[in-house]
Amino acid sequence: MKLTKLVLVSAACLTAFGLTAEERIHYTGTKLSNPNRHDGALSPAVGVHNIQTMRANRRYDLYSPNDNGWTYNHQPMMAYWNGKFYMHYLSNPVDEHVGGGRTLLQTSEDGYNWSAPQILFPVYPVPDGFKKEGIDAVASGQDAVMHQRVGFYVSKSGRLLAIGNYGIALHHKDDPNDGNGIGRVVREIYKDGSFGPIYFIYYNHDFNEKNTNYPNYKKSKDKGFREACEEIIANPLYRMQWVEEADRNDPMIPLAKPYKAFCWYTLPNGDIASLWKHALTSVSKDGGNTWAEPVERAKGFVNSNAKIWGQKLSDGTYATVYNPSEFRWPLAISLSSDGLDYTTLNLVHGEVPPMRYAGQYKSFGPQYVRGIQEGNGNPPDGDLWVTYSVGKEDMWVARVPVPVELVATGHADENFGNFKSLSDLTMWNIYSPVWAPVSLQEKDGKTWLTLADKDPFDISKVERKIPPTRELSVEFDLMADQNDYGNLLIEFVDDEGTACARLDLTPEGEFRSKGGARYGKILNYEPGKPYHVKVDLSLDNRNSTVYINGEKKTTRMLFAPVKEVERVVFRTGPHSNFPNVDTEADQHNDMLRANDVDKEAVYRIANFKSSSRDIDGTASVLKYDDFSHHADYFNDMEDENIAQAIPNSESSEWMKENIPLFECPDKDMEEMYYYRWWTLRKHIKNTPVGYGMTEFLVDRSYADKYNLIACAIGHHIYESRWLRDPKYLDGIINTWYHGNDGQPMAKMMKFSSWNPDAVYNRYLVDSDLDALAKMYPDLKAEYARWEEQHRLPNGLYWQGDVQDGMEESISGGRKKKYARPTINSYMYGNAKALAAIAGKLGKKDEQELYEKKAEEIKNLVQSRLWNKDHAFFETVRGDTCAQAREAIGYIPWYFNLPDKGKYDEAWLQLNDENGFSAPYGLTTAERRHPEFRTRGVGKCEWDGAIWPFASAQTLTALANYLNTEENPVVTDSTYFAQMKRYVESQHHRGRPYIGEYLDEVTGYWLKGDQERSRYYNHSTFNDLVITGLVGLRPRNDNTIEVNPLVPEGEWDWFCLDNVPYHGCNVTILWDKDGQRYHKGSGLRVYVDGKEVGHAPSLERLVCKDVL
Repeated sequence: MKLTKLVLVSAACLTAFGLTAEERIHYTGTKLSNPNRHDGALSPAVGVHNIQTMRANRRYDLYSPNDNGWTYNHQPMMAYWNGKFYMHYLSNPVDEHVGGGRTLLQTSEDGYNWSAPQILFPVYPVPDGFKKEGIDAVASGQDAVMHQRVGFYVSKSGRLLAIGNYGIALHHKDDPNDGNGIGRVVREIYKDGSFGPIYFIYYNHDFNEKNTNYPNYKKSKDKGFREACEEIIANPLYRMQWVEEADRNDPMIPLAKPYKAFCWYTLPNGDIASLWKHALTSVSKDGGNTWAEPVERAKGFVNSNAKIWGQKLSDGTYATVYNPSEFRWPLAISLSSDGLDYTTLNLVHGEVPPMRYAGQYKSFGPQYVRGIQEGNGNPPDGDLWVTYSVGKEDMWVARVPVPVELVATGHADENFGNFKSLSDLTMWNIYSPVWAPVSLQEKDGKTWLTLADKDPFDISKVERKIPPTRELSVEFDLMADQNDYGNLLIEFVDDEGTACARLDLTPEGEFRSKGGARYGKILNYEPGKPYHVKVDLSLDNRNSTVYINGEKKTTRMLFAPVKEVERVVFRTGPHSNFPNVDTEADQHNDMLRANDVDKEAVYRIANFKSSSRDIDGTASVLKYDDFSHHADYFNDMEDENIAQAIPNSESSEWMKENIPLFECPDKDMEEMYYYRWWTLRKHIKNTPVGYGMTEFLVDRSYADKYNLIACAIGHHIYESRWLRDPKYLDGIINTWYHGNDGQPMAKMMKFSSWNPDAVYNRYLVDSDLDALAKMYPDLKAEYARWEEQHRLPNGLYWQGDVQDGMEESISGGRKKKYARPTINSYMYGNAKALAAIAGKLGKKDEQELYEKKAEEIKNLVQSRLWNKDHAFFETVRGDTCAQAREAIGYIPWYFNLPDKGKYDEAWLQLNDENGFSAPYGLTTAERRHPEFRTRGVGKCEWDGAIWPFASAQTLTALANYLNTEENPVVTDSTYFAQMKRYVESQHHRGRPYIGEYLDEVTGYWLKGDQERSRYYNHSTFNDLVITGLVGLRPRNDNTIEVNPLVPEGEWDWFCLDNVPYHGCNVTILWDKDGQRYHKGSGLRVYVDGKEVGHAPSLERLVCKDVL
């Protein structure tokens, strides 16, 4: 009987539509597998757990849950339903394609502990006398062979159906999948674990319900069961998986071609992508009824005749899992953001034990991988679970954490007592056979990660991936339950699995360190005795030093050169080179001791820690060496005629030691980030009293001692607060406040100051309260000097424009005592900072005093400096506004002075080309003003030309406004656009450049060819990247707040790494589709390599109390 009447007409009529290779599944990555190694020389995905569920053994009565002793086990299928994993596989006594065959079922609630196999579909007798056309053999006393490419179906009503197929092989070379079998069967699995009756859902041409042992599904009295069966038949994606066993040219098969082991997943646009054996691939645009032809091999994929599994992951990305070689090892995973373009290749299963039992068509290695098909359940952990056989005799599952991480972000610091079960160890890779299990065990009041091994042919293994490191320290507690048998190897390996150093616990009771062909003895270890082991590895010195219980024991040379160490491996046996690429495919004899068990050896690990001694070892994602070319280029583009504390020859090393790392798709932005650190370094100067920071490299006659100028101290502190080594900024601040025989520098008051605010904002980054307390008296004294010398009778503060560093302005004058937005905003910010410091120090009275001062200034600024007609903060001359909008009108927001929602209109001028918007950035005066650019050129005019000093202040103010105003009148698009212009402006004669000031239309630096202007240190840039673009908002608590001012759709990824913040190392990354950093899609925050926050989009992300 045929069930074709239920088939949709469209499924019977294939439509050909052409696809390019790029419109199909393809691989564009560069990583390839090396079949000369069982692991393919591939780096494992982070946290993969390989769990053996069934170990074949003919002495079933002694050792194995495989209760029938059959040794051919293969073709597993998986579902998750009713809070359990379900996995069934076919099983034969010895050989493939030789009956009797049956299907066995295992279940697990957690994926780690599996039930003993149950018979799901029993052996089925082939009717005596059965013949196949063209074959002389006649069936006599034979049993059917089971073979099915699809195993489970969860119906619309939530029922779980298991599916199998009975084929016929009349002799050992006969193909049971030739369309001449018996048919496909189905039965329901009930929630209580029992099974419903078996029914046929499809008959091959020689069979029907009259000559078979089970009824047709239509005979079931359960309407819901019948409906579930009809759902299967109506689904072209299920029928496509029947093609091998179905009658040849059956019209119910959507694509009647001899392609095997079909699997599929849904693409983002709703199309269906498919894979078959040999990595054949196509796409269906109608739900699987028709497929694009010709079906071709997936370009770039290396895959033999083994199966390949593709699946859409819970985070919206895609994975394929397969054997990426002409052999069935290793088992690897490749990732894609769109389900078509696969770019990575990493290890899932890399151990290949020997096949213990001979059998026809058996193959070495992990193979026939299958996951959970769409619709067949979603495990609550959201991870990728796959099942496969090893050697076609043992059954395994693997759990791959999602998002799939490829590189560890943080070093280890594991007390295993903090983990309830193995499933919690998502940073450890686990390989756990039935007879060599990994477990967490309590012993002597401590929780140990325990490796036991009684398997003569396999091992127990755990490995901890760490950030790639050259100077590495690893320590852990170690205990062996025995010292006269067993073997433990502790390896330090690179990303291809090459070990550079190894420690051994030998069966002779010796603990030793390998160095080349010889070993260094550490000690004779005692059973049951814990040892604290510390290993210092140096790839630069090419040696490893071992300490036991704090005592140095041995130093050995590394026995293999590696670039970096990326994981530490504990394994209970050596690496095997059998099988290899020359091993015969067919094994004709069982191995000696195939049924035996060894005496169990047990090894225990606790309190595992690793740390990096690399200069940039605190970075979690990025490496400075990937960006060092910037410093090389900057060094080569100039003749260094002035060198201070850190010459160009030391610039790259200094940057490696000191700066946060940053990358983004905008390479000009990225280059400028590193350029501004490179130029900042030029201004660090050794003085007789410690470090100072210059503004000009050339000497200036009006400078203070050591050529220091006070004008941009606030900028210097804001920018330098992100340096990793605090000694530079400590010295710079100390020199200004104590460098004049213990007193402040003589000319410190020559320029307006927001120094107390800057020092407090430094504290918001480094949280060094002792240093802040030490500075508090100096900051109070400075504030008092300004109060005494620059206060007007009306309570506002005055300043000349040149003392603001803003000479030749429209509103001011060199000797005019005008109330300017600059000095008044600075004094407000300084008062708020002093109040905050007093509060931190418990000085409540002083806190209230400075809060009162700040409130008074705020009221005066808002009432006296706000020009209602212009809707702008302006300079006041006496009692009259200067009637000029200037960039200084945005400075109140630099200190969050204005009341919310009352003064926002001022920001509309930022995007107005008659206001401040110019082709090369933000002008210092509104372009519509009649006096705009009328003061001439060459005298440091602030009548409209672009000054980075002002641009940095305005952009800092804008970031504050966007972060505090709920309904801003401008958006992050304005900030982002102006940052891009700021980058574009910082070039001269085709190279990166920072100088004094520039023409707003042409971008020409108005003193660009003068030596004095080169590397002018008078602004911030990197602080704007960190706190604005990336959006790390410094706070006075243990919470991390991130609010990137990158508009949605502008950048698909960025990363800021190795940021010193509150004594920790912070990483912030954005990865739109998860394929740049492989940490998952979205915005993520890490502290010391551990994720503490995630948002799906570019949005404000608050990570409470994570520091």
